[in-house]
Amino acid sequence: MLRLVPLVALFLVTAAPAQETLRYDVAERTRALAFDPGRFFPERPRPAIAIRYLGDDVDMPVYTIAIRKGCVDTDQDDSEASLNCGQRLIARMLRAPFPGTPDRPRQRGYRLIGTLAQARPDSDDALRRGLDGAGLEWVEADVRQCPKAMAQLARLPELRFAAGVDFDRRLSEIVLHADTIRFDLEEFNLRVSYDGWLKPGTAGAWASDFAKALEGCWKPATAPVPWRVVVK
Repeated sequence: MLRLVPLVALFLVTAAPAQETLRYDVAERTRALAFDPGRFFPERPRPAIAIRYLGDDVDMPVYTIAIRKGCVDTDQDDSEASLNCGQRLIARMLRAPFPGTPDRPRQRGYRLIGTLAQARPDSDDALRRGLDGAGLEWVEADVRQCPKAMAQLARLPELRFAAGVDFDRRLSEIVLHADTIRFDLEEFNLRVSYDGWLKPGTAGAWASDFAKALEGCWKPATAPVPWRVVVK
């Protein structure tokens, strides 16, 4: 029996780090519950366009935009809209709040995650309650009624989704602690993506410019906030 004592002690020592790894990850769960574009239009979880802007190399959530082509659930409450919504482009955006204009977009994400973490949520339900009171911007826009955004969309066929890597270079292009953007474009039987820093001339840079073109066209969204959507 005396030989069991070291084994028990060893188990207790090794179990402690394992328990630490199970700590609730506020940033990861916030990205999953709130900033997943698949939650923006419950009637169609894969939007035509999705843009996710993440700050720094720790993926602080800054904003997510999803665009749905055609009618949406809220059109059912408006008989005129339901008859004329087939060609509409509806954009919805969730953005981390910030008083005034931040010096860098990532400051929005750091401030949001810091605020949520102060309450020490230990479950998705607790995090949802924190998100309810966090003051996130939940807005939508009719893209076809936004001239600057439509002008940006007209450039869509010109986009270059390749990263433009030069394999003959002796030194790789190194970008440290950069904000990143994930841009997904989906059409019938076709899906393309860009995931990386905002390199000039790439689809990622276009996506960032498109988001800026929508400023001034947003209005409060009537749909449920993403973290309260029941995923089927």
